[in-house]
Amino acid sequence: MDVRLLDIILGTIGFFVLLVLIAVLPLIFGFAGIPAGFAYLTAIIGFLFYMTGTGYMVNRTIT
Repeated sequence: MDVRLLDIILGTIGFFVLLVLIAVLPLIFGFAGIPAGFAYLTAIIGFLFYMTGTGYMVNRTIT
């Protein structure tokens, strides 16, 4: 598979992962009594981990 296409696909999936995390985590954290700010911070950190992992994977496929 072309690396550029793979990067675009993983970036698009990452965007949807971020949207799901932003939508779901405040609900889960709200039931636990944790403020919503921590849920949004956790969503951003989760998105960063996802993008870091996919970037590492793409770099491994290039070489």
